[in-house]
Amino acid sequence: MENEIKLDTKNLSKQLKFLANLEGLNMTLLKYAVNELFNKKDSVRNLYNKLKHNRLRVCELAEIAEVLNYEIILRKKP
Repeated sequence: MENEIKLDTKNLSKQLKFLANLEGLNMTLLKYAVNELFNKKDSVRNLYNKLKHNRLRVCELAEIAEVLNYEIILRKKP
């Protein structure tokens, strides 16, 4: 599949930064876009803290994926 990324919880922050950079965004602009699209008021610092402590919720990851024009797919391991 084109542009398929396997997420790793240990490197999620780096992977999201990489995907954002592919779309011409840094993490600040990404968070602003999430806030605007989903009518939120979370801070960029809040996002960094959640990523640092592995506390990002699936719904928040889905919002980030939506902004980056990705979808989340669960696939059974072979």
